[in-house]
Amino acid sequence: MRGYVCSAFPIRSPHEKNIPALSKTSCPPIRLFGPHAYQEWPRDPRPPSGQGTCPPRRCPDRTQVHASHPGLSPLSGFTAQAQSDSPSSQALPRARIIRRRGVFDATRLKGKRVSNRFMALNHLPREAVTSGETGSVAFLTPKRVGAATKRTQLRRRMREIYRRHLMQPSEEIFLVWIARPPALELPFEELKKCMSALRERIATSNT
Repeated sequence: MRGYVCSAFPIRSPHEKNIPALSKTSCPPIRLFGPHAYQEWPRDPRPPSGQGTCPPRRCPDRTQVHASHPGLSPLSGFTAQAQSDSPSSQALPRARIIRRRGVFDATRLKGKRVSNRFMALNHLPREAVTSGETGSVAFLTPKRVGAATKRTQLRRRMREIYRRHLMQPSEEIFLVWIARPPALELPFEELKKCMSALRERIATSNT
C-alpha cells in the first residue's frame, strides 16, 4: 500500500554509514574535581614579589624624596618657611570690636553724639558701663544706606581708616560709628577726612 511506512524497518539515508557504538573501554573516564581541587594552583599568574624581573613598585615617602635631593628642603621645613615669609594680618583685631549687646546699646542711646552729613559718632566713657567688655569700637551701616554689597564695602573702609589713623593703644571710651547714605559717594581719602574730623571734635569736647 502506498504511503504506508513500517516502523520496524527504519529508512536510512544513502549517505549514512554504519557507525559502531562506543564501548566503555574506548571512552576515557570523566573526572570531576572537588571544590578544593585547585587550591595548589596559584591564583595570580604573576610571580611573587622579589622573584620577577621588575622590582615591586611602591609610592615613595615625600620626606625621603626631599631628603634625597640636596637642593630641596624637607616638606615640614618648606611649610614653615612659607608661613614665615607670609605677611602678618593687617585687619583690625577682633579684640577691638564691641561684642556685648548691652555696651553697644548703651553707647548708642546714652552716649554723646557728634555728626555731620555723612556720618555720626556716638561715644561713652568706659566707666559708665560696668561690664567685662574688652572691645572699644563698632561700625554700623543701616539698610537705608544702600545694598548689602555697598554697605559691606563701606564698613570695611571705615574699619581700615580707624585702624590706620584713628586707633589708639588704649581707648578710654566706647565708639560707635554710624554711616549715612551720602557716605557711599565719598572716595577713600574724603571718608578719612570725615572720620578724622569727628574724632577731633570728640577730643576737643572732652578737654
